[in-house]
Amino acid sequence: MTAGRLPTGLLACLLLLSAAGCSTPPPPMETDLAVSAAQAFESGHYILAVQEYGRLLDQHPFSEHAELARLRVAHAFYLGRNYDQAVSAFEDFERRYPASKAIAFSQYITGMCWLDQASSADRDKSSSVNAILHFDRVILRYADSVWATLAGFRKTECYENLADQELYVGDYYRRTGDTAAANLRFHFVLDEYPQTSAAREARERLAGS
Repeated sequence: MTAGRLPTGLLACLLLLSAAGCSTPPPPMETDLAVSAAQAFESGHYILAVQEYGRLLDQHPFSEHAELARLRVAHAFYLGRNYDQAVSAFEDFERRYPASKAIAFSQYITGMCWLDQASSADRDKSSSVNAILHFDRVILRYADSVWATLAGFRKTECYENLADQELYVGDYYRRTGDTAAANLRFHFVLDEYPQTSAAREARERLAGS
């Protein structure tokens, strides 16, 4: 053997080992990604859950976990209060899986995305109105589901919000001295939302005007 030179066989082995050490590691297994994403979601780490489910969908788009992954992404956005992203993700889920058993849940949580943004009396009415539209779909299409029952309760909250908004405007007019405009708002609350707590307050204001 020539001094300073490695045997051909040994050199080949070293080259193979070097190549193996420098190669890109294989992507995570589909099941591993599904498990890590589920763990992140169930632990309340919603940003991480979205990322992990996103990796699963990117690397395994036809996975048996794909339907649940897309639903969990939308739900994670909602739980993380990223409402616009949640609504878009739920809409995407419903387009992809129109026959899914989770559609009622998807519609209900989409309604909640809107309702959660309508808690203040001085906000625009559109949030409550959009919430009612989604809750009505659940009630009409999935009448026997638990989601329809919950949607009925949530609609009551929406009407309370809408009535509060009208009462808020009426109080504004009353503070500025426009009693006629204020009373019109109070009468509107009584006519449109008679079962709400705001209706009782409107009645009291009319009695004292």
